[in-house]
Amino acid sequence: MALAPATVSQIGNSQFVIFDAFEKMNTKVARQNLPANQSSWMENLQPIAANDLQAVPGAAASIATLAGKTVAREFPANIGAVDYVIQFNTDGSCIAVNANTGAQTTVAAAATFSTTPDMTVFGSQRILIMDPTKGYATWDGTLFVGSGGISPNIVVTNGGSGYSAAPAVSFTGGAGGNAGGATATAVMGGSGSAQFVASVTLTNPGTGNAAGAAITVVFTGANTTPATATVVVWPQVKGNTIDVFAGRVWWASANSSGQFRVLNFTGTAGFDDTNPANAAGSTTIADRDLVHGITAIRAMNNFLYIFGDQSIKQIGSITVSSSITLFTIITLASDIGTSFLMTIQSYNRLVLFANKQGVYGVFGATVQKISDDLDGIFQLTDFSQPPSSALNDLNNIHCYVMLLKYLDPVVGSRSILVIYQQNKWFVVSQGSLLAICSVALASTTQVETFGSSGSDVTQLLQNKAVSVPVKLITSLTPNGNIVTAKKLIRSGIAVTTQTAQFLTMTVDTENGSNSYQFSAASIVNWVNNLGQIVQFQNNSLQNVNFITGGFRFPKTSTEGYGKFIGNTVTGTVMNLAINAIVNEYNDEDLWGELP
Repeated sequence: MALAPATVSQIGNSQFVIFDAFEKMNTKVARQNLPANQSSWMENLQPIAANDLQAVPGAAASIATLAGKTVAREFPANIGAVDYVIQFNTDGSCIAVNANTGAQTTVAAAATFSTTPDMTVFGSQRILIMDPTKGYATWDGTLFVGSGGISPNIVVTNGGSGYSAAPAVSFTGGAGGNAGGATATAVMGGSGSAQFVASVTLTNPGTGNAAGAAITVVFTGANTTPATATVVVWPQVKGNTIDVFAGRVWWASANSSGQFRVLNFTGTAGFDDTNPANAAGSTTIADRDLVHGITAIRAMNNFLYIFGDQSIKQIGSITVSSSITLFTIITLASDIGTSFLMTIQSYNRLVLFANKQGVYGVFGATVQKISDDLDGIFQLTDFSQPPSSALNDLNNIHCYVMLLKYLDPVVGSRSILVIYQQNKWFVVSQGSLLAICSVALASTTQVETFGSSGSDVTQLLQNKAVSVPVKLITSLTPNGNIVTAKKLIRSGIAVTTQTAQFLTMTVDTENGSNSYQFSAASIVNWVNNLGQIVQFQNNSLQNVNFITGGFRFPKTSTEGYGKFIGNTVTGTVMNLAINAIVNEYNDEDLWGELP
């Protein structure tokens, strides 16, 4: 009986290098030392899942241009129902930009601040600014108050009675006997001839008032019982960092040696209360591990964190006894800190921050580095532009975003964003940025990232209708056999796309690279939107309107020779995801002697 003929394999001696199930980007080690499921570089590709590297949205159009300004720092703020990007500029000015409309409001003119102010928000009512040279200031969306003005916190102690109209409000004492020209208006309650003063709105804080000057509020108008109110001069203090914790304002100021070792806090009467009788006060931190002083104060996750350049401390709760505020300072780390105030963010119940060695997280009482995979990037970071950070809900994934000035060994100095999500890092480029911040927009109920390259205010990672440049560099893998040279036969790339797009992929070995162009929608034949059959030449198409969308796996004949095989994918795309890369090869000879 004759035997059936053996089945002939169409694969023959072919072997395959497959790059899929991408675990993460890792710049710490050389490309040839990475496993096949780790990439050497992943730019503008968000790892949604193991086989889904999705192109990120591009930047939206600028919402505002601040004529003649260059950004120094950006902060988010909400005052009432309005969300703002607060931009401090290199000329010392401060401008508030409505994050939804782009409307600009000048908070303070040039030369008001240094280039390193810090800022926080008090009760969604006002911003509080602390500057090392210009001191403490506030803005409530309308009125700016700084050193020499009187406080907008005018406390009505008796509303009076019998007013039929709002009384005139004036001030006595202070500079010029009239509080330096301060003005205010009365807000009335009641009706008819039974009105009373409910509150007082400051309309001009005046100038030149000395700290602690006695100023009297005067109400002029017919009444049965006159109204009374109290006011203080706005605190004339300076510092390098500020935040709000447990209803108090906290800031760091310099001691007699010029070191920012003094931790200050307001009293129980509000953001302008420096009266020790109300439990306001200060303490000097003399600990050895606070090497050069306090660099940042941040209230996060029910704690007040005190950052030095080489240490991190924490206050958990405060109490008041006999008009004295009591608290305990606990040290979390005595050899890790930060000088980069703008990198500190609360992220998924962690506190993240960066220094020149990388990004760290505060995990309860433990501080750990989380950016080992970025070591190759941090080695090439120019810290003359201090890093800044933000948050972003990118494709519904909550992310930590940090801006770095990267000394790219290929194209030179450029701005990159390194993004952390679910224990993975990837790189994003959104233009030549100088500063970023995140705003929790009420209009989208998401955290959005805004940035500036100088005078603009631009929402980043927002526009899915704009193409972005992507770059994926795989590992260089020997595919389990480091001594045998391999000869490339074919290569393909699996993608999912909503539109017809082109990618360039190089086939890389230790001996060099060969470049090929792929249509992200290509098959052997394709029917365009006119119903015409379109033929491919060299696996690419030109000047063709495609029916869009779907999963595609274009391939082409390739060449290459080496013991290690990898790929580099580039292109300018939108709404595209890279799923896998495949290289077919034959074993050629031992030890890789070039033919």
